[in-house]
Amino acid sequence: MTILQGLKMIDRAGLPHPEWEFVRSSKDLKRFTNIKDYVGWTIRTVEMKNGAWKNLYVNWLPKKQVPATVDKLQNKQKGDALFVTYPSWNWKKGGTILIEKDRVVIEAVKGAVVDLMRHGKVEVSYWYRKGTLTHTDGNTKLLTAVERKTILQAVKKIKKKDVILEWGITTQGKFIFYRIEDIREAGKLLLEKYL
Repeated sequence: MTILQGLKMIDRAGLPHPEWEFVRSSKDLKRFTNIKDYVGWTIRTVEMKNGAWKNLYVNWLPKKQVPATVDKLQNKQKGDALFVTYPSWNWKKGGTILIEKDRVVIEAVKGAVVDLMRHGKVEVSYWYRKGTLTHTDGNTKLLTAVERKTILQAVKKIKKKDVILEWGITTQGKFIFYRIEDIREAGKLLLEKYL
């Protein structure tokens, strides 16, 4: 599954997500001008037409720099890339959801999910089997019952299994889901990054 396919899956499932727009150049930015931000903008590669994958990524970019940056990044990709643009955010809490056939594992951390995904810092884990909580580990007060319910409702809306879904709660209190990937693909990316 490409990043683009994952983002479209999140959208089709009706999960709350950043106000994103898929563009190839600054001319494609239609919704951009009407979307409010509070800490800048993110631009990232989501699909390549030809050639090797190059994950170009910019975060917390001032809004006025977005159009020129999209064109600059596309120039680096030789015109073969599709990008997603959306307002950046700061984290209150973040985490991942491992969705398997009959098992769901929710992991969470205060602040940025990067602490969990890249540094292995997990503050709490919840294990569910067939919808029933079977085990917890860590600071179980980190997520409220309402937050866990929101996450489990999202799991029901995602029809695909053997995936990892990333989520976050912004400092503005907005719950968002912003990335989903196959377990195998996620594992390959981590091996490439750290080996």
